Amino acid sequence: MPRFHLAKATLLSAGLALTLIGGPVVQAAQPKSAVVKSAASQKEEWLIPTGERWSSATETERRAYVLGILNLAMIEYQLTGPNPKHRTTVPHLVKALDGMTVPQIVETVDAYYKANPDKQQEPIIEVIWFQMVKPKVDQSKAK
Repeated sequence: MPRFHLAKATLLSAGLALTLIGGPVVQAAQPKSAVVKSAASQKEEWLIPTGERWSSATETERRAYVLGILNLAMIEYQLTGPNPKHRTTVPHLVKALDGMTVPQIVETVDAYYKANPDKQQEPIIEVIWFQMVKPKVDQSKAK
C-alpha cells in the first residue's frame, strides 16, 4: 500500500477511535474561541475507554477503536520489524492477533464484558491484552 494511502487510512482510523473515547470534535469553520471552549469543556472525556464506554458504543465505533489499535501496531511493526531495538509490546500484539478479523476481536471484547459485568471499569486495551495477547505470549514462552 502506498505510504500516502497508509497514512490516510491511519488518520481516519485514529479519528474514528477518538470518537469512541470521546475526543473533542473540532471543525475548521469554528472560530478559535469556540475551539478552545470545546476542548476545555470535554477535558474530562479524555479518560481511558473502559467497558462502560464500550457497552454504549455502536458497532462501528467498536470496530473503529480496534482498527485504530491495529493500525498503530502495524505501523510500528513495519517501522521496527519483528525484533525491535527497544522494548515494545507490538510484536506480541501483531503475532497474537494475526489471522483474527476486526469483528472477531470485537466479539471477544463483547463476550468478556458480558461475562464479567463487574469489570466494566477495566480499560478496553487491557481486555485485548490480557484476554487475547498475553495468553498466546505465555503459551509461546512455554514451548
